[in-house]
Amino acid sequence: MKDTTKIYSISASEHTAAMKEFVIGSWQPVEGEAIYVALEHPNWAPWLEASAATLAGRARVFPHGQLVIKDLAGQYAASLSMNQILWDGQIAHLPSWDAVAGDPTDYSKTHNVMGNALVMMSVNVAPACKGKHMPTNLIAYAKVVANGLGMEHLLGSFRPSGFGQAKKAHGHDLNFGAYCWSKQEGTGKPIDPWLRSLAWNGLELLAVDPAAMTVKVSIGEFEEYKAQYKPDAWIEVAEGKWECEEVGTWNIDSNNGIAVYVESNVWGKIPLY
Repeated sequence: MKDTTKIYSISASEHTAAMKEFVIGSWQPVEGEAIYVALEHPNWAPWLEASAATLAGRARVFPHGQLVIKDLAGQYAASLSMNQILWDGQIAHLPSWDAVAGDPTDYSKTHNVMGNALVMMSVNVAPACKGKHMPTNLIAYAKVVANGLGMEHLLGSFRPSGFGQAKKAHGHDLNFGAYCWSKQEGTGKPIDPWLRSLAWNGLELLAVDPAAMTVKVSIGEFEEYKAQYKPDAWIEVAEGKWECEEVGTWNIDSNNGIAVYVESNVWGKIPLY
């Protein structure tokens, strides 16, 4: 494995113009609460967000993989959380997002110091910093980290950000894989906004991650989500099947008193050159 003492050095040519107003590095465990409030909570549905304790735990388990961008006043602009795994290069052997994250999702049970692949697990951008090329800069630094650690692969089980709205527009009957591979006229890039952003950074789509994230809660907790999170967005599209403009779908198991959320993602690879 390569020396990691200078993995965050990066040439000026790799910065976007916007990054002159920001600094990037790895977050510390003590920053877990601040990152949760500024970046994690505003970007995720409550059943998917990582807690402050989880964010702190990731920084303890794999500090090189937890990147954060701050402005010159120290305000949080964006973050990228990564884990290190061993992958044999076969698409059929790609795990699920949940399998890479582990339970708890602080990577304490899944981080492999002998791994040859970095997996981009989540990217968060502060509302005020959207449109300032934060993901592009995070990916540029992720490549530096990956190369500094001697990785062979930079992967992600990516969440297509527009799929929830696309499902709604198609009467909640839309094939996930077909959507992910659909191209935008004129650019030839994915129609999905997040996948398109990744494509400009060299993304190669590999395979659907059909049950990337699975969350089981009591029906009581599910009803709380319906009342508190986007209350006007919820619709029962079939008996016991609920949509709320998110990528995944809720299914109600009344016999066992639980609600199960299942979300598909799509595996992709970012070139390291």
